[in-house]
Amino acid sequence: MIGFSWGAFLVYLVAVSFMTTGGLWGLFESKNPAFLAPILMGLFFFYLLWEAVVGKEVDPAEKKRR
Repeated sequence: MIGFSWGAFLVYLVAVSFMTTGGLWGLFESKNPAFLAPILMGLFFFYLLWEAVVGKEVDPAEKKRR
């Protein structure tokens, strides 16, 4: 079983932050819409990180009862 690692979490968070911040900086400095790609990818990866760490796990049996 793979466990949670705070070190890996922080490295991933810093990498995603740099990617998103770099995309914003490039977008503002060059006014080129190509820099939307790293911004959108960074936001998507932030979402994946949020779901992995904070996301609520739903029991499949509980879903069937609803």
